[in-house]
Amino acid sequence: MTAWPQHEVYASPRGRILAMDSVGYVDERNDVSDVLICGSHGAACATQLLAWVRPRGVIVHDAGIGRDRGGVSGLKLLDAYMIPGAAVEGMSARISDGRNMYEDGILSAVNGSAALMGISPGMPVRDAARILLDHNPVPRPNAHRQICVHRDALGAVFALDTVKYADDRIAGGVLCMGSHAARAMADYVREMSYPLAGVITNDAGRARDDSGIEGLGLLDASAMPACAVSVQTARMGDARATYFDGRISALNRTAAALGIKEGDSARSAARRMLENARHSAIGEPEHV
Repeated sequence: MTAWPQHEVYASPRGRILAMDSVGYVDERNDVSDVLICGSHGAACATQLLAWVRPRGVIVHDAGIGRDRGGVSGLKLLDAYMIPGAAVEGMSARISDGRNMYEDGILSAVNGSAALMGISPGMPVRDAARILLDHNPVPRPNAHRQICVHRDALGAVFALDTVKYADDRIAGGVLCMGSHAARAMADYVREMSYPLAGVITNDAGRARDDSGIEGLGLLDASAMPACAVSVQTARMGDARATYFDGRISALNRTAAALGIKEGDSARSAARRMLENARHSAIGEPEHV
């Protein structure tokens, strides 16, 4: 296989800045310490060819950007791998000429990972490449994607694909998750500083020693109704599937006391949890 030319334009103890005329020139000579300046266009079909290296950063040519921003569409792909990426403004540097892009190029587009590092359109490629080499990527906060899948006079049910998306916006509701019902789930729920009406999650196929549902029983100590749906009825990692498609396969004693049973739909179990929370709230003054 041809070892296509890669030009080292700068090096430091942290790694190298390499200029080359095509992303197809990336090979086993490259690793996670490199910043790659590639003369190819920035569409996804190009950037996917180098994602396996997981470089410190990538700069490509914007190829005029064009219709539907096709010339820089690959920056989004890099972002999915948390690889900082940017594109050179088409008229500032020659395409398929990595060294010219390094010497004369001006950035026209950046992805989210690059923007978090302070890289922005209008910046010279030289400066951007040094930032990529000299600094570590900035961690991106979780999106905390929460979807209200049901709301009525009793309360709300919130679908979160992972318990790590939880915050006090779901206080008082049923937490419906796409993740497992194992011990760690209970640890996260018990750490929450806000009340919940109940928890419904996935049994993860139950796993060895029923470890996939171990967290359900642990939540009995805090009188938290908790159920799991069968992984055969709801797609793992998809909280909306848990709520809309899931059938209860396991539950703790607290949930059973509400009349929830194996085979029930997750939607009916969530309603029982909301009814219980409402009745408990109404009854609180009687116990003061």
